[in-house]
Amino acid sequence: MRNDDLATYETWDMTAPVVPPRSRLFNLSPVGFGTSLVECLTSYLSRVAQAHSVTPGALHHHELMKHGACRRNMFGCGVDARTRSSTSGINATGGVAADFVSAIGKLTARNDLRYLTMIPWKSLFPSPLLMRGVAAWCPVCLTSWEQAGKPVYVPLLWTLEVVKFCPYHRHPLRLTCPHCSLPQPLLGQCSWVGFCTRCRRWLGSDSGKDDPQRYSVLHQESPDWEIWAASQVGDLIKAAFHNPPLLTREQLSQLIRAGTDLEGPSSFARILGVSATSVGKWRMGAKHPMLPVYLRLARVFNVTLADLLTGRVSPDQVHSPDLAGVPRWRNLWARRRWPFDKLKIARQMEQALKELPPPSITTFQNRNGYHYSTIHKYFPDQCRAIQERFQEYRAASIQKAHAAKIAEFRQIAYQLHEQGTELFVNRVLTRMSVPKSLEHRIACELLAEIKREILANGRPGGGSPATVT
Repeated sequence: MRNDDLATYETWDMTAPVVPPRSRLFNLSPVGFGTSLVECLTSYLSRVAQAHSVTPGALHHHELMKHGACRRNMFGCGVDARTRSSTSGINATGGVAADFVSAIGKLTARNDLRYLTMIPWKSLFPSPLLMRGVAAWCPVCLTSWEQAGKPVYVPLLWTLEVVKFCPYHRHPLRLTCPHCSLPQPLLGQCSWVGFCTRCRRWLGSDSGKDDPQRYSVLHQESPDWEIWAASQVGDLIKAAFHNPPLLTREQLSQLIRAGTDLEGPSSFARILGVSATSVGKWRMGAKHPMLPVYLRLARVFNVTLADLLTGRVSPDQVHSPDLAGVPRWRNLWARRRWPFDKLKIARQMEQALKELPPPSITTFQNRNGYHYSTIHKYFPDQCRAIQERFQEYRAASIQKAHAAKIAEFRQIAYQLHEQGTELFVNRVLTRMSVPKSLEHRIACELLAEIKREILANGRPGGGSPATVT
């Protein structure tokens, strides 16, 4: 072949390409990234688990915990409205959120997962009244995403306590399953996003009675206010992607001073629904308000929440409080107390004392939603009776199970003897229905007794087995 012919062929670059480092898990892109409907970190965790065909519980236990994620139960449901499960902290601002952002980020090779939480606003938001303890969702959104073939997920917007309406469909968020009427945890241990963790049915249906007030700390205001609040929080989440400067305590102090100078400390505190002491601390720059108070400040000052929290509102802009369209403020800590019905609890305890099998006092508390100290204060005798009945039942069950294991061990030993097999403890234990479920010391003593019985009956290896008593 001539050199002229070689010139017509292209030359190959034989240098090895640079391969970027591989991630342990799929580098899944968060849904709605950069928008007000960006998904929350618990939803992202669930979708990563679904992409690997494992449950969120398995992913957390076998992968995330190795990289520093929380070791507590992350699949609880804070239905009391006064307490919050550890799960709500995954989308919040504290150490739990930081641990999960770090762990999932290492496994997926993503360094932007902090925007799936409220960490960008950590310096402004105290933890009280920030995240809700149960899941909330818009059934219209879920159905529209499912019908359009889009990923079904949970936006960060829905995980905040102050958001009670969908700002796009103007629809109240559901807090209970439309089929079984039970609240949902923020992260299902064995279920995917959009499906009930109890009955495993689709949550996009809007049928069934909902009871949102029972699982909420904040009272629900008028729809107009709730839709406005949801829109403001959505814009705030979107603004976090631009890393804006945050409101300082000095700027907040100046704004509070402007408000109190116009209305007076007590009157301004009543407008915000807080105590005058809290207003005084904000005025001195000693602490930051909670998110619901920031919303009220933005409405009274007639500015957007994003402008307020990014320091773009100056005291010169506060001329007079704008109370048009502002609902009648309630105290933020005035939660509705559920009535304590002693007769009802007494009937439930009497029924528990007749149940078979008898429940423990812990089971009774969790099933009916009572606190340990409360029922022990008013019903000490009934609590003691329930606990003693359960302990007796448990002791009898353990004794019955132990007797069944001994009987099975004896039967297997005699069967091996009939077959002419030499008797050893482990040889008998491994043939039990639950291998080696009998304690080795007891098995040794029992086998010695069986050998003595065989020698006493003069049965070298034939005949029918002795009757097992």
